Amino acid sequence: MIQILIPDMTCGGCAAAITRALKSADDAAQIQIDLPAHQVSVSSDLGAERLLATLKAAGFTPSLQAA
Repeated sequence: MIQILIPDMTCGGCAAAITRALKSADDAAQIQIDLPAHQVSVSSDLGAERLLATLKAAGFTPSLQAA
């Protein structure tokens, strides 16, 4: 799982937009969202950089979370 921190994910609408963006890039992606922690866990065949680029294009400011 790729752990992504998204500080500007603040509500259910943000979570839905993030899910839509990631699913549009990889329909088979497994996504877990922890809204209070501003964290998204993604299991995808796409690399981390591609996932970050997808989220940036959707208007968010993601960064990889250190393991």
